[in-house]
Amino acid sequence: MNRRIAFPFLTLSGEAIITEPWSFSLDGEDVEPAGGLLHDWDSASEIRMRRTLRVDSEIAAMDLGIAPASLHLALGVRVGTGPGRLPRRILHRECRQLAQGEWREDLDLKVSGDQLSRVLDVQTQVLLARPPSDCGPLSPQRMASRLWFDSLRVLLEGQDPRFPMEVADLRALLRGGTAIAAPWFLGWSPRDWNRDFQGAVRLYLNQDTPSFTKKIEEQDGPTLQVLLADVMGQICERLVSDPEAEEVMAEIEPGSLAAHATAWLGRIWPDKDAAFFRTVLEQQPGLFRAAFLELAELGEV
Repeated sequence: MNRRIAFPFLTLSGEAIITEPWSFSLDGEDVEPAGGLLHDWDSASEIRMRRTLRVDSEIAAMDLGIAPASLHLALGVRVGTGPGRLPRRILHRECRQLAQGEWREDLDLKVSGDQLSRVLDVQTQVLLARPPSDCGPLSPQRMASRLWFDSLRVLLEGQDPRFPMEVADLRALLRGGTAIAAPWFLGWSPRDWNRDFQGAVRLYLNQDTPSFTKKIEEQDGPTLQVLLADVMGQICERLVSDPEAEEVMAEIEPGSLAAHATAWLGRIWPDKDAAFFRTVLEQQPGLFRAAFLELAELGEV
């Protein structure tokens, strides 16, 4: 299911905006592209966010039906935090008018870790800075009309629980099914992607395979790698195969099943979308699963 918004005026196309993805730096360390999960974060950290945005003036004027000399734009940024679809607390908000002729802005923001809760929400938008004097009938004419926007939601590591694990009698759990001799079984359902991850996923270790369970208890590296890769692979394969994957991944709830799966996919293939993930799964399923083996080896679950 796709949702489309019909604005009452012309807006900017993707070709008019030349922008880099956000990059983050923790406590002055190396700058890295922002993904779905901010690793090594804690409340004592200072997060520095950077991004450059440019507007192609010719394409923008054509998109909006406004004469170039009459077009004035502004760049708005909002940083929020807190669980839920909308940030519960706004930490930073500003609006900068883009200089006529340059139409470029370098964003460099800092956020203190002790202000954050579970998720970092960043929205960028291009606005009409003043009513145009030379424009068409469908052109935006009210100041602050939103012409383009994008958003980034980043989960904070350490704020969401790892998946539960327990030793169980698979014969009783699976009622004598064909998988009763498997060393583990992942109990979960993809019916509600916004369900809390801790309540949606449970890993059962087979009590009849004590040697395998002992390896898990001893934190055996290769054993954990295979196990965690299977968990991530199962969930992510089902998500990218979902007909509504694009919508699910665009509207994730922090701490949800979809949030974790989206974060894992983003760590493997940064800045890619559901269509890309689906193509890899369908055309190179071996590569898709091998990528999760590598991610598990890095301890990214």
